[in-house]
Amino acid sequence: MTHVPAPDAFAVFGVPRTLDLDERELEQRYLRLSRECHPDHNRAQDHDDCIAVLQRAAEINDAWNVLRDPWRRARALLEAESPGVLAKNQRLDPEFLGEALELAEEVAAANGATTHELRERLARLLAADYEALAADLRNGDLDAAAKRVHQSHYHQKALADLEAKS
Repeated sequence: MTHVPAPDAFAVFGVPRTLDLDERELEQRYLRLSRECHPDHNRAQDHDDCIAVLQRAAEINDAWNVLRDPWRRARALLEAESPGVLAKNQRLDPEFLGEALELAEEVAAANGATTHELRERLARLLAADYEALAADLRNGDLDAAAKRVHQSHYHQKALADLEAKS
């Protein structure tokens, strides 16, 4: 049996395709769905039933992993609304890439005295990325939103690298 991730995490959870999902409600829905397909509650009569229950459980877990992370949710939303939009918008502005390179160099050179300030700056950059992404989606500009997701990857990576140094 080969596991194939569900194509639409929003449909699996029965929630609207939107960036703004209530995280508490999302977690409650995940727990309810998980209980519904838990093997202890679904004593399969035959092999096919067992496989179906396991596939549904995997589908729910995959959808949960996508929807609980705002950036993965954004990627899923973009691909659900406009398949291929992320691949089409991978090319980023050279000026942004230069700034991202400088930021990566700052992270590499960061020491105890500069780490806290840099961490706060990266957190602000990510918050600004997310606000701009939400605005792009509200305005229906999926190409700009896709570019924003790609740009945010550089800020997320810089923050992860900084955290790894700590």
